[in-house]
Amino acid sequence: MSKNILFVVHDLKGGGIQKITVDTARYHASIGNKVKILTFKKGQDFTFDFECELEVLPLISIYLMMPWMVIYKILYKLVLRYLFPRSEFIWAGKLYAIAFKRFLKKENNTYDAIFVNGARSMHRLHSCKQENIVFSLHLPYVLSKVERSFYTDFLFKTLFSDKKIFAVSDFIKKPIELRAKELHVSNLKLETIYNPCDKNSLQKLAQKDLDFKPEFIVAVGRLCSQKRFDILIKAYDKSRIDCDLVIVGGGSDSHKNMLEKLIKDLNLEGKVHLVGFDKNPFKWMKRSRFFILSSDIEGFVLVVNEALACGAPVIATDCGPVTEILTGKLSEGIVPKGDIGALAEKIKEFNVSPIYPTAGVVSKLSFKDIINKQLSLI
Repeated sequence: MSKNILFVVHDLKGGGIQKITVDTARYHASIGNKVKILTFKKGQDFTFDFECELEVLPLISIYLMMPWMVIYKILYKLVLRYLFPRSEFIWAGKLYAIAFKRFLKKENNTYDAIFVNGARSMHRLHSCKQENIVFSLHLPYVLSKVERSFYTDFLFKTLFSDKKIFAVSDFIKKPIELRAKELHVSNLKLETIYNPCDKNSLQKLAQKDLDFKPEFIVAVGRLCSQKRFDILIKAYDKSRIDCDLVIVGGGSDSHKNMLEKLIKDLNLEGKVHLVGFDKNPFKWMKRSRFFILSSDIEGFVLVVNEALACGAPVIATDCGPVTEILTGKLSEGIVPKGDIGALAEKIKEFNVSPIYPTAGVVSKLSFKDIINKQLSLI
């Protein structure tokens, strides 16, 4: 029997949470389920090659019907969130909960499952207590690691009580689980469910033509400070290897400009290529000498699994859950985060002796298995 599935995500710009939301929605559609994606902001970077409704939560209608909510939003944006640090989710949650409940009423609340993806979306809908809502966290959560006080304990319990949540790695889950036990958080169902990786589909996409002549190594991700492409570029420069560096991903103009200036300052123009967002980064992974992840912190590093599925050797910083993925011989590709010298040495080493993944390395992450685990939380 088909199911009616709603996904809620902050936006559909080209990021990891957005990508996994679209990929998961695509799988649900492929098995006959009806899917809809609700966002809080307009704009998208993804092509939808499957049947899926898209809608932006209509906050403007709330302002028109309840004009005092405009004053409320100004108050919490300019005053309350500064008076009470880390509390914005409480104030914003009241506004977004009203809009979301009106949305569900319009839809006759016919959803079998509602997946609210990412901390920003969880913040906005944290007060919604429907039995069919499952929240997911894709990055380490700051309230699980800050020093305890009456105030931060209150914030943590407010956010995590009466929730069904899956984290996409043990690295994310364990600090939350520990703090929840310390505080005796009520009715929290918390599991680790990895992001799915469709190896067969990736390998088909990886066979697509690539119009790029030089030999290269590759990194994939949004152009932002978390990804530390500045560290990667400096390490690449220091390694002096005989092939180009390609960075696949979009991002802010300011960060792109910063990276372009760094490339120019290091005289790497024509050697380091910022090729922008590509909905099919797998053809780059497949044809690269090896893949590099240079991040300071990650929640699951699906991109590492995708690179492995494409047959690419992987170098990765110890940015959290990477040790859950690169095990055995593959763990030799792990280097300390932020260490330009160590990364440069590993790049030189892999350029001579890369470590290739075995065939079954991502088989446990099939969409069927992962989706069934997610639905079992309802």
